Amino acid sequence: MLYQLFQSARTEAEFNDLLELTFTENERAMMLERWRIFDALDRGLSQREVAKDVPCSIVTATRGAKVYRDHREAIQKYLEIWRK
Repeated sequence: MLYQLFQSARTEAEFNDLLELTFTENERAMMLERWRIFDALDRGLSQREVAKDVPCSIVTATRGAKVYRDHREAIQKYLEIWRK
């Protein structure tokens, strides 16, 4: 159901409107932060360096690093899109 909902957005503006309706400002910021963490880890930064680069707490970088380690291949596929 959520897939169809988000797929219905025809433009970036519509997609952003849908994000604003669905997630709080803090939740949207956390999603962006998570992808910045993945990107930094994929570039070879240590967790401490990630915390400075993103910026975020060491705990947040560590949580992101665990997800990155557990799902590296899938994340790298989406990072190709993220970096465009």
